[in-house]
Amino acid sequence: MLQDDFVPRDVVHRHDEMNRLATALEPLVDGDTPQDALLVGASGAGKTCLARYSLSKLNEQLLDIQTHYVDCWQHSKHFRALLKILEGVRNTSDIHRSTPYDEVLDKLEGVDKPYVVILDEVDQLEDKSLLKELYAIPEVTMVMIANREAAVYDALDERLQSRIRASVTIPFDSYSDEELIRIL
Repeated sequence: MLQDDFVPRDVVHRHDEMNRLATALEPLVDGDTPQDALLVGASGAGKTCLARYSLSKLNEQLLDIQTHYVDCWQHSKHFRALLKILEGVRNTSDIHRSTPYDEVLDKLEGVDKPYVVILDEVDQLEDKSLLKELYAIPEVTMVMIANREAAVYDALDERLQSRIRASVTIPFDSYSDEELIRIL
């Protein structure tokens, strides 16, 4: 239960946040365009757990959707992050360090069904222009996770800031001691 990749059978004490994320992604069920989401709050507030849980439930509901988790702390370099994102939709064994960036991006732009990617610690991306590139791909929906909203927005140019601010922002408060005890 204390492992980073653990996804519980049910998420407790985060029903409002879960409903807001579900509402943002719900258009996928009807074949419509969902909203990107930004989950913000202190470490240990359940952001990653809730995102993974929500996407696992979405996968159960929709068979024709792809989802993937990317740790941007671990994959902070522009090319490496894009490659990790691409791994969620296709085999990347044919891509090497010498593969031109544009060619890798073209492969992601070729996605022909909904793809929801969790970008955990999104503020750790060294080059935030990746967010602009992902935003421009119609089939890609981002669930971005960060500790502070400003850490994401302050590094963006004005146009990208405007686009990302259109995302649903879901704040997470820290768990109370009582809630942590119940969870454990």
